Amino acid sequence: MASPSTISTQCLGYTPIPVGLLSADEVPAVDLYRKDAETGRLRLYRAANLPMQPEDIQRLAESKTNWLYATDIDHDQMQRFIRRKLDLLIRDETLSLRDRFGKLSMVVEGLLASAFETDDTDEIMQNAGNISAMAVRLLCRDELTAADLISLLHHDYQTVTHSLNVSYMMVTLARDLRLVGNDELPAVAAAGILHDIGKLSVSQRILTKNDRLQRREQRVAQKHPALGFRRLGQRTDISFAQLMVVYQHHERTNGKGYPVSSVGDEIHPWARLCSVVNVFESLISNRPYRGRYSLTEALSMMDQHLSDGLDQEMYQCWKQSIRKK
Repeated sequence: MASPSTISTQCLGYTPIPVGLLSADEVPAVDLYRKDAETGRLRLYRAANLPMQPEDIQRLAESKTNWLYATDIDHDQMQRFIRRKLDLLIRDETLSLRDRFGKLSMVVEGLLASAFETDDTDEIMQNAGNISAMAVRLLCRDELTAADLISLLHHDYQTVTHSLNVSYMMVTLARDLRLVGNDELPAVAAAGILHDIGKLSVSQRILTKNDRLQRREQRVAQKHPALGFRRLGQRTDISFAQLMVVYQHHERTNGKGYPVSSVGDEIHPWARLCSVVNVFESLISNRPYRGRYSLTEALSMMDQHLSDGLDQEMYQCWKQSIRKK
């Protein structure tokens, strides 16, 4: 689904530990491994009986080492540790909103990439719920505008990165439109994270192709909404609205979308919301076959033809949100 990430080793039995959430007085007492930048192999970094010093964590940060790895640790216990530390991070008023959001995004992108790479739907669903509630608490700060949000996002192409970006944008737009109450915004965020889950069943060769897809390859890629619906349709921990985001985010109100050419109000409002920011995010991010467009270029392209079939009220609100300083 995504290109190999810095934490893909979890599939070999390692549990990733985010360095950004560690403090010298709270490091798991297990052997810690570090990924070699040249070979990609894990090497022992710190034995369990050696304490971690504050300067060690500082050096890891300076070397841009974002993850350490452990084998002799309970994965669920580590998940609880990460959630607790993220909660403290979000509450930390000594850090700027930009710094908190940056750290949050780095950690949650890694956690999601790990779950996606191991094709673990249960873990994806669990992480989507936990991450959404935390992200919404930062995204709903009045001082964070849509333009600020876009400046904080990563633009390297990975399906997980794209899904997170879409999730954050959906929350911002839903809030501006007052589409749902604040208590439902985490569910909107989770829907954004899940919207491309069907791509787990699409070949990596197609998803990461450096040239534009041939028609046959396009038909395969366009199956991902239906594949996502099939993957999640029988679950009891997903709402109808969230499922419709997965299934309908490529539908268009003029009937020219897919997978079933739904029209107008046949498309769920949350799916119409996702469609607007999905197109926009795709334009401003690097893709395997092209570089990213600027905000001005992206909006110009959408105005000219790419907004055809999108909900125009939602699109106009998104444009105003981006331009709002």
